[in-house]
Amino acid sequence: MRLSSCPCETRDSLRRGFTLIELLVVISIIGVLVGLLLPAVQAARAAARRMSCSNNSKQFALAMHNYHAAFNTFPSGSILSDNRGYWWGMVSQVLPFMEAGAEFESLDFSKGQCGEQVKELQAIGANDPSSHPISMLLCPSDVNAGRSIFSGPLGPLPLSGDCGVLHPINYLGMSGSNDFNITGSYAGCGGMPHGNGMLFDESQTGFRDVFDGTSQTILFGERNIPQDLGWGWPICGGSECEHYLSSTMGIYQGSHDPAEYFIHLQHYWSSHEGGCHITMVDGSVRFVPYTIDYNTYIDMSTRAGKEVIQIE
Repeated sequence: MRLSSCPCETRDSLRRGFTLIELLVVISIIGVLVGLLLPAVQAARAAARRMSCSNNSKQFALAMHNYHAAFNTFPSGSILSDNRGYWWGMVSQVLPFMEAGAEFESLDFSKGQCGEQVKELQAIGANDPSSHPISMLLCPSDVNAGRSIFSGPLGPLPLSGDCGVLHPINYLGMSGSNDFNITGSYAGCGGMPHGNGMLFDESQTGFRDVFDGTSQTILFGERNIPQDLGWGWPICGGSECEHYLSSTMGIYQGSHDPAEYFIHLQHYWSSHEGGCHITMVDGSVRFVPYTIDYNTYIDMSTRAGKEVIQIE
């Protein structure tokens, strides 16, 4: 019997791998698909952050309304704690309506300098409202939201107010349009004792004072936290630019350019594309574009100008 050799090629031996060209084609296709998908994912994330920011504004507005229901007035934009220029902010007054009753009870508005009180509370580990972030008052689109700063001469801003550990916030009150001290320096944040809006130094305004319609009058708005965290301290700090601002500069996109530092403290702006959130006295939240007519915005910032405002 003659034995013949027979190639015993199996199905597995006939298989072959990808060629280099095929692999490069697949990678190119995947790259194109990712390039098409990524903007959509980023847009969806931005929309989600914008919605979260709007919801935070609504929650804060509800707290302000509950305060009004209890006292028949909105909180003061700021309350002077002593003659050295330290002011209690509107947030400190609304704490009981933000599920922070214990923190509110630890404060004594008649005791004197608010910064000293905050530092004392932090030193003994008491219920201090300044040493932790208040998520309701932060915009998730702002990269500086949630960051903290140690204020005073031993911190990174030695010339700042000495108020212990602080977490700046994104939402500031509206004092109105009659701010005649707009400068690119510290003087531009000198305070508003008689604003024609809703929230200013020692203000005591309520629904009764709004003659322009609660759905057409601004209560507070959104401003990005400065890069150095030097302003927007919610419990204790300065007054204007800290707890509220005016509408005099209009509303437009700001920046963190050090040369324009004080300019961008004095107007609303955000990290959202094309505009920022504005909350009206009735609690409604609007996304206002930077293209809004200046005079319309000014009219929205006053409580009793008796203007007829057309808001789209």
